[in-house]
Amino acid sequence: MDLSAVVDDVNENPHRRRTFYEYPELYEFYHSRALDREAQVGLLERFLPEGATRVLEFGCGTGPLLARIEDDYEEVFGVDVNESMIAVAERRVSKATLRRADFTEWSAAADGRTFDIAVLMGGLLHLTDDRSVEAFAANAYDSLREGGVFVTFFQPFSEDVENGTVDVQTVESERYTVERHSTSALTSREGHYTTTYAFDIVDRKRDESARMGTVFDGRFHDPDALRETFSAAGFETAETIDREGPTLLHAVK
Repeated sequence: MDLSAVVDDVNENPHRRRTFYEYPELYEFYHSRALDREAQVGLLERFLPEGATRVLEFGCGTGPLLARIEDDYEEVFGVDVNESMIAVAERRVSKATLRRADFTEWSAAADGRTFDIAVLMGGLLHLTDDRSVEAFAANAYDSLREGGVFVTFFQPFSEDVENGTVDVQTVESERYTVERHSTSALTSREGHYTTTYAFDIVDRKRDESARMGTVFDGRFHDPDALRETFSAAGFETAETIDREGPTLLHAVK
């Protein structure tokens, strides 16, 4: 399915409930233009332990990071719960190993593997309850060798987080334009939020368009709570690093 097929599918039944993640082609089209993929490679390389040869990515999606690094390490492994995303990743990579699994329920140790470094490129926002965060921290710990490193980034929750935001972002190619309208609001004192999206997709070649609405429930995370959770999972050190953009979480087994 390319974006023209997404347009057709939406227009065939425009009122059914949808998620952004059921259309990996739309996901890839949008994120490949809206996100800095090379910065993700840089984040991985920044925290590589000495002599690292085995890399695990939790929440690998359509595999953009795996494809960029698979020639640089002896073993590259990606995990994602979404079957459609994994299918796209399988077509994209040539050496990396892929596994469909929920990373709150799966660890590499279950497969008899350990890795030098594990990364999660922003997926903490999907973990909306404390038990899921605790389960993931334990699985990340079990997936690493002694001295192994885990790193992720997240939007921190604080009193400075604005309740009620509106945003518009546009990405395009020669043929397509995708305009994403979003409205977000906090829904709890623990950092939960709901975002309503409207994606306007224009196919200039066919002179057709579609509007798709989705709703996402996520969570901003408290840095202190994350440090405590990863320390409780067994990590020898767990630190958060403030910087321009999302905050980093860096933990060493």
